[in-house]
Amino acid sequence: MGMNVGSGGGKGSTPTINITPLVDVVLVVLIIFMIVTTMMTRTFALNLPKEEKKDAQPNDSDVKPVVLTVDKSGVIRANQTVLSKGEVRERVIRMLAAKNQKTLFFDAHDQVPYSEAVEVIDLVRAGGVKSIAMLTETVVK
Repeated sequence: MGMNVGSGGGKGSTPTINITPLVDVVLVVLIIFMIVTTMMTRTFALNLPKEEKKDAQPNDSDVKPVVLTVDKSGVIRANQTVLSKGEVRERVIRMLAAKNQKTLFFDAHDQVPYSEAVEVIDLVRAGGVKSIAMLTETVVK
């Protein structure tokens, strides 16, 4: 492989270089560099929040989120306002529109049956609320 053995009479053998393994190694290294460079130039999208204006002072009513709660007795409240199941659809939508918010925060007492909590969520979704955040800690007391 590494040298050419001639059929000559008294002449010595002349060494020749086999470049096939050298070309294989160079091609493998080239492929590795091509893959690594494409991975290094990959970019990620980053959405930063817009800068708020410092001049305008927000009102307390604008800052407070709309929180829909269900007591252990089954009483439905939207920011301390008691609502019946028939009123939930219209009132919650109007409250979100008045405060220019898109997210409704939902909190149910630990002893409320799962079916009642889901029923209230379904009523709100039927009213048109698309974003509902489940609270794990009590916000409204």
